[in-house]
Amino acid sequence: MTVSEDLLKNLRTWHRMPARQLLDQLQVSRATLMRAVQALGPGLIVRGRARRTAYAARRALRGRSEALPLFQIDLEGRATEVAALHLAYPAGCAVDYLLPFDWPLDDDMVDGWFDGLPYPLDDMRPQGFLGRNFAHQHANLLQVSEDPQRWSEDDLLHTLSLMGADQPGNYILGEPAYRQWLAQSRQQTPALGDEQIESAYPALAEASMAFGAVGSSAGGEFPKFTARRSAKGQPFDVIVKFSGSDNSPGTQRWADLLVCEHLASVVLSEVLLMEAAASCIHQFGGRTFLEVRRFDRHGLLGRSPVCSWAALNAALFGLAGKPWTIGAAALFAKGYIDSDARSAIERLWYFGQLIANNDMHDGNLSFRPGLRLAPVYDMLPMLYAPVRGVELPARTFAPPLPLPSEHDAWMMAAKAAMNFWALAAGDARVSAAFRQICARNALAVQDLAASPVLKQPN
Repeated sequence: MTVSEDLLKNLRTWHRMPARQLLDQLQVSRATLMRAVQALGPGLIVRGRARRTAYAARRALRGRSEALPLFQIDLEGRATEVAALHLAYPAGCAVDYLLPFDWPLDDDMVDGWFDGLPYPLDDMRPQGFLGRNFAHQHANLLQVSEDPQRWSEDDLLHTLSLMGADQPGNYILGEPAYRQWLAQSRQQTPALGDEQIESAYPALAEASMAFGAVGSSAGGEFPKFTARRSAKGQPFDVIVKFSGSDNSPGTQRWADLLVCEHLASVVLSEVLLMEAAASCIHQFGGRTFLEVRRFDRHGLLGRSPVCSWAALNAALFGLAGKPWTIGAAALFAKGYIDSDARSAIERLWYFGQLIANNDMHDGNLSFRPGLRLAPVYDMLPMLYAPVRGVELPARTFAPPLPLPSEHDAWMMAAKAAMNFWALAAGDARVSAAFRQICARNALAVQDLAASPVLKQPN
């Protein structure tokens, strides 16, 4: 076996390796190693300088070994190629940065090495209700599983590079997907005016339930579809969640929760003074619709970047499933966010607890470049969601009291939570049974906030 063959075998066995480790592994001189590297040519990926130089074997994607271009769409709908992804064996990639990266990087990432996809691209994976629709419709064509959660890294790269023209955020990966975006930009979907949605939304809901209307693959489990809307002559993109159309208690509860999600966004904006995704409620065709404006879309073609805490956390911290307050402390300790952002995340976490949101997972907190908080979304009392879609078991609302260090942020959140529960208790769009629950919870939060153990010492 030649040195070049031995080098390639080692890299395919052990993944990326620094130069000095390869020298020890192969027991050759640096000059011999350099000759082997040159002989392998484009079959190797080389990144880093001096002592940080490392090597990886190049990986083909469905038989093609060329780099994947990464494009970025700006607020005005202009596209720029910002990076190229070289796939490494057996997983991960090396990135050529053509422009500064919008997101924090560790030392290996600065050199271009990622153990998987560059982490902001993780949010582009089709997921939730719309993601399953997408996979169901296109799995045969793409030769991937109908369950996107079972996709390998190569499955995801293949899918995004061919059909990922309208994923969350502002990235497009691969020339075919970029050409798809170009074609779509010339064939704009007609925008629905206020007078059209009463007939359009029930039809879109029926189509999406039959896997007929895919749109973009935004995450989440509520049934939903995407649409282009217009108001006062201005176009905007929305995600529309909807309830069922029957009169069962489970269906009514899902409708109640959609109204509550809208009310929570109002309270976040008006009481906690936090930016929240703009929303409104429509009720027709026997369904309740929650229309949420996409904050990563602007006008006809504009987009803006967004990255979830789930992606950041997995790449840089390893705190999966921990409370957002712990994540905020870790981000602050690294200097990625300031004290105001940390406090805002803490208030948001306590607010969620105090409105019975037991589904504050890492994907429901997102950032804009500079790690500025993105608008809040998916904030609602999920404790009361039907079990198995229809059953309504009794629930105990018992949010935890704060530690002394959490007192001030918790009290601000409690004020907002009382406001939320009072609004929901008085909203005629909410069922009478759930309004009673909301009224009790408003009193419960009031009692908690007045608890003697929360009185600050003089």
